Amino acid sequence: MPQPGQILCYKDYEFDDYSKKDKLFVVLNDTDRNSVCLVLKTTSQSKRYKGVGKGCNPQRKVFFVPTDWEQCFKLDTYIQLPEIIQIATDELLVGDISGRIYVSSSLSIECFRLLKNCLKQFKQDISPQNWEHIFKS
Repeated sequence: MPQPGQILCYKDYEFDDYSKKDKLFVVLNDTDRNSVCLVLKTTSQSKRYKGVGKGCNPQRKVFFVPTDWEQCFKLDTYIQLPEIIQIATDELLVGDISGRIYVSSSLSIECFRLLKNCLKQFKQDISPQNWEHIFKS
C-alpha cells in the first residue's frame, strides 16, 4: 500500500468531464491504517500558476515543486490544493494488480513536511475525517 509522500501514477484516470489521461497524485495518509487513500492532484501545466515561488503558494492554492529542487517529477510540477481525492484501498489493489496504479517515486521527507504544513492553511476546506487521517495518524 502507498505511504505518505509517495507519488502514484494512475493510468487512464477518469476526470469529471469523463476524459481520461495518466495522472500523478501525492499520497497524504498511511493507507495501511485506513480504508481510503487520500491524495492531491498534480499538474505540470504552468499557465494557471505564472509567477509562483518554490513551495507553498496559498494565495494560488498550489505547492510548486521545480525539478531543480526535487527529482521525483520529470517536469516542474504544481500540487493542487486543497482538493483532496479519495481512492478506496480496494481500487488501489485492483489497480496495482492490473498495473493501472503504481508508485512512481516519492517526495523527500522535507518536501513532504513542507507540503503538509502548507495544507494546514486550508483546514476549513478539508473535512474533519480527512484532516484526522492526514494529520493525526
